[in-house]
Amino acid sequence: MARKKTSFYHLRKKIGLNDQSTADVLGVSIEEVQRWTLEGAPPMAERLLCLWDSKHVGIEGWQGFQFIRGALVFRGRRWRPEMLLRWSENAEALADLERELQRLKTWRGLSTVFVDKLVSLCRRRYSRRGF
Repeated sequence: MARKKTSFYHLRKKIGLNDQSTADVLGVSIEEVQRWTLEGAPPMAERLLCLWDSKHVGIEGWQGFQFIRGALVFRGRRWRPEMLLRWSENAEALADLERELQRLKTWRGLSTVFVDKLVSLCRRRYSRRGF
């Protein structure tokens, strides 16, 4: 008869942690994690895994990000939801500015800026002299 899976096993699978990463999070050996998987873990270990999961962003490419008190934190920088929403609203304007910057870096863009400056300089000089 097959043994019933423990709640610790189901929690680990739900979170998506293997033996090594579970041992790292809990600060125990891999053998201890394997024993807990078969026999059941202390409630404190399961609570610690739940707490770790609630604060950890477990998506590929988001390593090092955490949720702390309602803010997304990475290397001491905090982002609140309203900041992220404001940034997404301004993303289109930012993209327009980046496109304009790329246009200015081309020969045509540089010549346009140069010609505009030259024309305004000539207008100022001629207006002062009265020509």
